Amino acid sequence: MPAFAFGLPVLPGQEGTIRRMSEEVLNSDSLQNAYAQSRRNLGITKEMVWLQRTPIGEMVIIYWETENPQNVLREMANSQDEFDSQFRQFIENSAPAIDLSQEQPLSNELLFEWPPS
Repeated sequence: MPAFAFGLPVLPGQEGTIRRMSEEVLNSDSLQNAYAQSRRNLGITKEMVWLQRTPIGEMVIIYWETENPQNVLREMANSQDEFDSQFRQFIENSAPAIDLSQEQPLSNELLFEWPPS
């Protein structure tokens, strides 16, 4: 399964919001179920999220295993699912470096891979 990782800078003062969202998803059966269904619908088979502190502020690091990450982002942008709508709002308010309205909202370049494929 192809893997994809990206980082989003967190707006100042929004670290707590990101932590609360994570805790809410982890501690609520209904949110866990909505989250799991959202990820299945989007084609994400694995997702991992880190909060990375840097000298210039916090970043959210996201890792996905999915066949087509750009398609996931397009589907997320257009989804009418309630959880996806809340997630879009969360991203816009906390880490708005990603523009889900764009055709290619992420631009990253793989510099190297080990071991080589």
